[in-house]
Amino acid sequence: MRKLEVIKDMDSAAEKIWSLLTDFGDIQKWWPVQLEAVDIEGDGIGMVRHMHTTGIPDPVSERLDSLDHKNFAWSLSIINVMPAGMTRYKAWGQLIPTGPDSCRMEYRSEVEAEAGQEQGAVDFLLGAYDVMFQGLKEAARSM
Repeated sequence: MRKLEVIKDMDSAAEKIWSLLTDFGDIQKWWPVQLEAVDIEGDGIGMVRHMHTTGIPDPVSERLDSLDHKNFAWSLSIINVMPAGMTRYKAWGQLIPTGPDSCRMEYRSEVEAEAGQEQGAVDFLLGAYDVMFQGLKEAARSM
């Protein structure tokens, strides 16, 4: 199992970023990579968003595992068919207000992958995290 941690300072209020993150079913509001479709299954904790992306044959399915509105914290898992050779994925995020119009986002994950696929899975995830941070920054700026 590999553990990843990425921390980014954001130039938007935690409440703005949080409003984007907690609208779990509407990732297209802030995810800057074109998604062909997003199918939603369920509502609230336990809901799943199935993201269909060009070039990836199966959707990436993320399940919302927890939300802590008081502490701006959440967790999610990738379920069903895993991308990039992953066999297990769990992530935890938290927004920490650093000023009236700024916050720090801490994002931690644990990933397991098929033998020989570990580095590819890590590279895939780090690239996805860069996209996530960029999309959230841009969407929050336009709010």
